[in-house]
Amino acid sequence: MASASNLPCEEQFHCSICSGTFTKVISTPGGHNYCKTCVTAHWDTTGSLQCRSIESQKNVGPLSNPEDRVCKKHGQLLNFFCHTDEKGVCSTCLKDEHVAHVAVPLEQAFQKTKAKVELMTSRIEMLEIGKAKSVYDTKCSKKQSKETSEKDIAEIDEVFAALAASLQRRRAELIELILQKQKAAEKQAEGRVARLEREAAELRRRRSEMEQILQSEDRLHLLENCPPFHLPLYLYNDRPKPQPDSASLLTQDLSGVSHQVYAGKVKKSVAQIERTLSMEMEALIQGVRLSDDDKPMMDDVVKEVWSPPQDKLMMIQQCDAVNVTLDPNTAHSKFTVSEDGKQVTLRKGLQFFPTLFGRKFECGPFVLATDGYSSGRFYYEVQVSGSNGWILGVVKESIDRATFFFPTTDDGAWVFHGIKTQYQDRYCANTVDGPLPNIKQRPQTVGVSVDYEKGEISFYDVDARTLIYSFTECSFTESVAALKAFLYTMAGTSCSGRPKLYPIFGMFGEDSDNTLLITPVGGTT
Repeated sequence: MASASNLPCEEQFHCSICSGTFTKVISTPGGHNYCKTCVTAHWDTTGSLQCRSIESQKNVGPLSNPEDRVCKKHGQLLNFFCHTDEKGVCSTCLKDEHVAHVAVPLEQAFQKTKAKVELMTSRIEMLEIGKAKSVYDTKCSKKQSKETSEKDIAEIDEVFAALAASLQRRRAELIELILQKQKAAEKQAEGRVARLEREAAELRRRRSEMEQILQSEDRLHLLENCPPFHLPLYLYNDRPKPQPDSASLLTQDLSGVSHQVYAGKVKKSVAQIERTLSMEMEALIQGVRLSDDDKPMMDDVVKEVWSPPQDKLMMIQQCDAVNVTLDPNTAHSKFTVSEDGKQVTLRKGLQFFPTLFGRKFECGPFVLATDGYSSGRFYYEVQVSGSNGWILGVVKESIDRATFFFPTTDDGAWVFHGIKTQYQDRYCANTVDGPLPNIKQRPQTVGVSVDYEKGEISFYDVDARTLIYSFTECSFTESVAALKAFLYTMAGTSCSGRPKLYPIFGMFGEDSDNTLLITPVGGTT
């Protein structure tokens, strides 16, 4: 029901045209009331009706149909607005069927609704401005994205071009060095051939002289002209030698071996670079292929493609892993090496075999790997959980294989060993007195990392991903004895002062269940 303040006052019942009491009141959109006859007469004269209110002359136009402003039931102007029924009502309607409804003067309702519309219009305008700014920003972002992509592509081309140029330069340098060595070898061979041809010609001449003397029947002539029965020492050089058996490698042609070593190192380095670069590029391509909305998915994809190194050990595993196999020809008699060369176990009792060329360990319970390394880095892992007493590390090629004692660095050995006892485990390195402090738990798999150039040998607990111990500032090079160098020179080979380092494995005790197993590293088999 309308409140007392909302009821019409006396002035509202007077027409502003005739100044008399309303007869059939009509209300304009501006909220002003007129007599129907006054409005009609004005309409017939001017053809339009303008509200006299200044405000209404600004948002309100001519009243097109004055009859719609009169209550059809009571014939009075619709001066009020019923919020309950959302319609205009007259003052009599407020006392009739709209007596209990919420109604306010038409002008008040108009101003309030007008304010709401103006507020909404302002909000829409702000949204329009925001949309326009978004359009501008998007266009700028599109332009910037294109420029960034073009710049990235240009830089990528430049990087790959620089990489290709660098590889070409390195390739040219390596080929040039190999060709220089080849030319030197050819020159040396040509000189040797010339010398041998001269010596052969001298031998033919002497043989011809002797054959002529033998054809003579003059005994005195034979005795007087017989040449000396001894030949100069230089004519005995390069005489045919018996072919060695397959077990001897002392007379290998090092020129062929050198070329194989060069090619092998290049293949290994290129394969390692290609593998690392391929994984990096695949992860990058997958990241670029997926949109920003797919970032959670992208992270999973990148992890599937390649897990970037999370620590130093992972980097070593991905970059330095090598394929290590055991050499049964070096194994102690108490050892049994598996056919694939990946596992060594203890025999029940000792079995003695003849030692060929001093290759087997006669006293110490050790076995070497088949391949040694004289440069770069290499890494391998060994499962030690199956042995109660084990030893791992690397040794020089010249290690004394008849020694009974625990090898030391002076012997050319850098090793780490562990022993399980009834009371506690003991882990030691051959340069450290007493147990190592870094071991918090019993290692199941031990990783051995060697950097030949830096002179470092490190041992890792693979499962705990912790460093156990490192040998640093190791000297692997050695001076070559003059006699040894001379013998190698006489054999037509060279003797390097960079000895090969061989992985060494050992076990202690009598338990035939003891086993050491070389495990794959990051898929290496």
